Amino acid sequence: MARLKVFPVTKSVYCVQRADMLSCSYFVVRPDGVVLIDSGMDVDGSEMRFGLQEQGLSVSDVRAVLITHWHNDHTAGAASIVDDSGAIVMSHAGSVERLARRLIATGLRGRIASLLPFQGFLGSVRGLLELAPPRAVTVAQTLTEGDVSLGEFRVIETPGHVDGHISFLFEPEGVLFTGDALAVAHEKLSFMSRFLTDDKEAARLSMLRCLDLQPDAYCPGHRGPLVNPPAKDIRRLRDRLENLRWWPIIGCGEKPF
Repeated sequence: MARLKVFPVTKSVYCVQRADMLSCSYFVVRPDGVVLIDSGMDVDGSEMRFGLQEQGLSVSDVRAVLITHWHNDHTAGAASIVDDSGAIVMSHAGSVERLARRLIATGLRGRIASLLPFQGFLGSVRGLLELAPPRAVTVAQTLTEGDVSLGEFRVIETPGHVDGHISFLFEPEGVLFTGDALAVAHEKLSFMSRFLTDDKEAARLSMLRCLDLQPDAYCPGHRGPLVNPPAKDIRRLRDRLENLRWWPIIGCGEKPF
């Protein structure tokens, strides 16, 4: 799949990067199986299947899927992967109803969504309109602040982009999976777009929490991971967050639009 790039972030962590949508999902290879962090935006799970195959693995090796939040560019592949692996799904309680499609947009919004495909850019638009992933996903375990999932993934509540958003710190290797709590652009940590941020004050505090953790690597849901960011760049972003005057319309913006 030429649109995909699969590469290691650390010894155990791999990024599946989809260039056409600037999106990233991740998998962590452990002695007792593979853990996915989000599950790609293809309904059949093909992105993650391809990434696993590139490392000599298969979907049957997956034992758990950790979900940062319910948006379908992060969760579309989960149901297919669970069907073929028996993996358990874990998320924040705030994502459960959306993941299960027990809450879904109706009326004109729902009718418009039903006309759109599940794949590609329009698939993301459909998910945002429906307010749910394309296939229902059952959450086996809900997670909250301070939980250590599977003995290695510390749960950090990072709302703002959407309510119920969580990040995961993979403690053995100091990797922080941030979902859409923050972005990476031009090899620097940055804001998510103003238009993609439900609660800017909550998002600001969540970004500061991510910086406070001082991980060795940041793995966001878009563009690509960032390993060992320079301290001066962290200080610069912290200063912007602590003295916030405006929120960029486009997340990587350095000046107001």
